[in-house]
Amino acid sequence: MNYLFTLGIFLLPLVPAAWAQTHALSGTLRDGDTSEPLIGVTVFVPELGRGAISNAAGLYRIDGLPSRNLTIQFSYVGYATALRKVNAANQSTLDVQLESATASVDEVVVSAGYIMSRERSPISIEKINKQSLLRNPYPSLMTGLAKTPGVSEVSLGPGISKPVIRGLSFSRVLSVYQGARFENQQWGADHGLGLTETGLSGVEIIKGPASIIYGSGAMAGVVNLIEAPDAAAGEVTGDVQARVYSNSLGRRMEAGIKGASEDGFLWSLRGASESHADYQDGSGATIGNTRFQTQGIKAGVGLRKNWGDTRIRYTYLKQKLGILDENNQEALVTTRNDRALQLPFQDVSDHFLNSETNLFLGEDKLKATFGYHWNFREETEDDFARVDLGLRQRNFMYDIKYYKSLGPKIEAIVGVQGFLLRTVNYVDAAEILIPDAVKDDRSLYALLNYSDPHWVVQGGLRYDYRKVTADASAPNFLDYGFELPGSPADRKLSRSFDGITGSAGATFRPTESWRFRLNVASGFRAPDLAELYSNGPHPGTARFEQGSADFVREQNIQSDFGIRYQVADFSVSTEVFYNRVNNYIYFAPSDERRGDLTVWKFEQDNAGLYGGEVMLAIHPSALPGLSGTTSYSLVIGKRRSDQTYLPYIPAFRWNQDLGFTFGDYGSFKQPYVNVTGSLVLDQNRPAPLEESTPGYYILGLHAGIRLNLWQQELDVSLAANNILDTYFLDHMSLYRPFGVAQTGRNISLNLQFRF
Repeated sequence: MNYLFTLGIFLLPLVPAAWAQTHALSGTLRDGDTSEPLIGVTVFVPELGRGAISNAAGLYRIDGLPSRNLTIQFSYVGYATALRKVNAANQSTLDVQLESATASVDEVVVSAGYIMSRERSPISIEKINKQSLLRNPYPSLMTGLAKTPGVSEVSLGPGISKPVIRGLSFSRVLSVYQGARFENQQWGADHGLGLTETGLSGVEIIKGPASIIYGSGAMAGVVNLIEAPDAAAGEVTGDVQARVYSNSLGRRMEAGIKGASEDGFLWSLRGASESHADYQDGSGATIGNTRFQTQGIKAGVGLRKNWGDTRIRYTYLKQKLGILDENNQEALVTTRNDRALQLPFQDVSDHFLNSETNLFLGEDKLKATFGYHWNFREETEDDFARVDLGLRQRNFMYDIKYYKSLGPKIEAIVGVQGFLLRTVNYVDAAEILIPDAVKDDRSLYALLNYSDPHWVVQGGLRYDYRKVTADASAPNFLDYGFELPGSPADRKLSRSFDGITGSAGATFRPTESWRFRLNVASGFRAPDLAELYSNGPHPGTARFEQGSADFVREQNIQSDFGIRYQVADFSVSTEVFYNRVNNYIYFAPSDERRGDLTVWKFEQDNAGLYGGEVMLAIHPSALPGLSGTTSYSLVIGKRRSDQTYLPYIPAFRWNQDLGFTFGDYGSFKQPYVNVTGSLVLDQNRPAPLEESTPGYYILGLHAGIRLNLWQQELDVSLAANNILDTYFLDHMSLYRPFGVAQTGRNISLNLQFRF
């Protein structure tokens, strides 16, 4: 069956072009105050991944649009983003006037199933564009995303981090890459997200259960990495980026080129390389073996025709990540610029091949996404010539959905989704943590969306089935003495999990100033392999880990309510949530020892999490270059059985950002200065056997400018983080129990040359 799906993706382009008729949309873009034409406005159609740029007369034109409602986004620096919904079959001309503004509260999001305005989505979605990531770069993509209200990270040094959304993390946050589910054995606390910013246009984060669209594992939310758009027809563009970091003496190089022919052939190629030495904390002490290196290559080809479009992409990512040894910290500190591998370390390789096809059938659409992912994870602890933990994973995934128009205001999505994942231990690995296993996921879902000028209402249902088969019968398991729970005679165990999830939400905008949003959604998560079957030492962590094959599925239901009020000079918004999680699985140390290792056990209990975020944004019309935001986010998590606190819940946080964008001056374009601050309060709600963590304040300063050189653009940005060189412990850091502080003052310079 899987091979038939794969074959089908290559046959879709052969569908006769007569099935679809395309149209063109054109118009003029002007300044809302002066009515002067605007040059260089980006006109983008997110559903198609392409667009156009307005010319010297403010004119734009997009060809090849299908006969269906599409959201068109108009964006230009110094102006508020404008969104329009139009069907080019009924309207061939669209003129837009853009209003001056330093910041815009609205933009298009694609993660909620339907492409729509972020302000109109019933699901809480945060969008972080590539420009924001470049203005304030961090060695880890996840660290940059963790500045978002309601989002934080669990980290193991600057190179290894994973997202935390409203207090939930690990296997409860699902990653989506190139439209497909991304699994790279990130179940372990010391395994990172494993993805970088290379070739992205931004990241969207769903805050709350998203199982209805993405399946098991999305009960906390989704981190969706959005690919950069295709080149315009008949154009070839590229860029080169260089970046350096003062604290870890890091350096990063990235270059890419992409093009599109007039007849619809698309291609792209991109590569990046990054290297960091050990970082220094706020006291100036070097933290040994926190060095890491990454290399990546992305390539893609595609075809854009009247019937729709198809793209095939390949990504290779290589990471070598040092792991701090808490029992041997001082010996791991070497010379300041030493980048050589030390023991222990992780060596992680990913190969990701996927295809995305959109087939337009009148006002309907069929979207098919297929992916094949190879992941190799090696952890070496004592000897460079010996792999202590070696795991190979192969994952075939599919997602086929049909968008059916039921009228001008109603659209339905029905789909099938699933994956087949195989995990195999290296035969020559010195240690075994989990057995060989196969996970078979299958699901059906349906979602309905109603939209009019004031209301958006969504609702849907989904059924998920997962079968997990563990196999410890191979000779390497017998030689090692690995035992499955209950010691079955054939050394195999199978568990099945299934569940129904649903969601219902609405957004009401009675006026342009007010927006009300309510969403109730349930999530489903089957226990991962480590939680079910782990029974062995974990290299580099000083832990002996034990799972339980008796665990049942996690099931949650979360309610979100949000209000936003906006006028010309400011906007204020608040969101509150309550998340009730049944059969919550958590990881905690015990009093047992295996040799010199502490036994850590997975346990299960009911839990409840609640909290919210408040944000104020200012953009005074009297000072058009000035903008600022301040946000406060909090989450509290407790076991419902005894009201004790859950482990690894982030501290309350108050963020501030004040910026000023200056006017252009000759060849100097869009200069800006930003001051940022983050007050992290005391985390004095520790879980049993967990310690409290004192609060701290982090100050940052960022500046940048765009230069026109040789008729090309050069972006220059300078970011100084932790200017005060604060010495602090992060409650979410896996180094915190050992008293290891986070990164001290770090100054980064980023250059991006476009051609």
